[in-house]
Amino acid sequence: MAAVLVATGLWVQAGLTKAAATVTQGQAISIAYAARRVLRVTNELDSHVLQEVVDELGGQGLRFVEVTTRDGQLVAKAGTNAAGIAWPAAHGLGPNATISFAPGGYAARIAVTPPEPPAGAPPPPGPPPDHPLHGKHLLFEVDSVAAHALLWRARVTSAVSLLAALILFGLAAVFLRLVRHAEQVSAQLEHDRQLKALGQMSAVLGHEIKNPLASLKGHVQLLLEKLPPEHPGRRGAEVVLRETIRLEELSRHVLEFARSGSINCEAADPEAVVRAAIDSMGSSDVRFYVEAAPAVWSLDPVRMEEVLVNLLRNAREASPAEKPVEVTLGLRGERSLAIEVRDHGPGIEPGEEERVFEPFYTRRAKGTGLGLALARRIVEGHGGTITAHNHPDGGAVFSVRLPPSARGV
Repeated sequence: MAAVLVATGLWVQAGLTKAAATVTQGQAISIAYAARRVLRVTNELDSHVLQEVVDELGGQGLRFVEVTTRDGQLVAKAGTNAAGIAWPAAHGLGPNATISFAPGGYAARIAVTPPEPPAGAPPPPGPPPDHPLHGKHLLFEVDSVAAHALLWRARVTSAVSLLAALILFGLAAVFLRLVRHAEQVSAQLEHDRQLKALGQMSAVLGHEIKNPLASLKGHVQLLLEKLPPEHPGRRGAEVVLRETIRLEELSRHVLEFARSGSINCEAADPEAVVRAAIDSMGSSDVRFYVEAAPAVWSLDPVRMEEVLVNLLRNAREASPAEKPVEVTLGLRGERSLAIEVRDHGPGIEPGEEERVFEPFYTRRAKGTGLGLALARRIVEGHGGTITAHNHPDGGAVFSVRLPPSARGV
């Protein structure tokens, strides 16, 4: 629609410009003939007479009259000629006249040149030999008021068409943005609905599996206590116990993910929370850097320690044995608390920076795929964000940002 409006405006402008040139030509010819008739009835030819002609026909658009001899000497002139107009080449207008138009077609210049009669031929039609106009060149400049009105209308039409096109483009852009936002909201609602259904299913499965697993684990442990070390069935029992413990851990993660997980924020020391998470790992290969960390911050120390333990465990598993995990604590940006955990592993596959936080998504053979999803839920419960990206020097970096006032406060 915008393109049609612009094309229509340009088409109308071109048509009105052509019409303005036609009107100017007709008006110029009419004025030139009228001026010649007036001059032919006078017996004198000077600036005063020409000025009277300009005054008489000025209302119709005559602006300037000039009379010269055949050799170009000025006889008389009156009016004001158009200044600053680059008149293009004139084209024929009858046997003894030419016309040229100003750019835009609102003004015209007509030159009337008496022909040179051949030797011995009768004089051409025109003023008698004793008339002041005999053998003189006439020049008329006409400024058409009607052409100006047409050109003004053409400009207004083009401007209105362009403005309407811009408005349509703007409305289209707004509409497109609203459609995309609606699609994002719809996708987010669908995602939330799936997560809700997944959480309900996980809670049911977790509860149904938890008790049988506990019974199975207890019986296997009792069996291992009674079997001697050299018994052929002991190895199988140990495998059953190990897999039972793994399923029990998975069940615990599923229940943790399915529960609402309320956040109880309080004034806590963020450095102490990070050190508690490092100590709970029981590993000394963690380098902890503190960069102007605040002494007190509003957060849930228990749930935040759970997040950090998960990130540290993942970083430890991804890093080579000789490379320590790096943890940085400090303030970033607009007064937000930042905790960054970096490993020295292969990093994150391009395009999976967000997928790693999806439930049950994992590339590890024995991973549950719920640790990072649970970490994101806890961090977002604080009103913060958790993101993942690759470090320029290798490895992955998980960044936690917490606002000054958490939602739970």
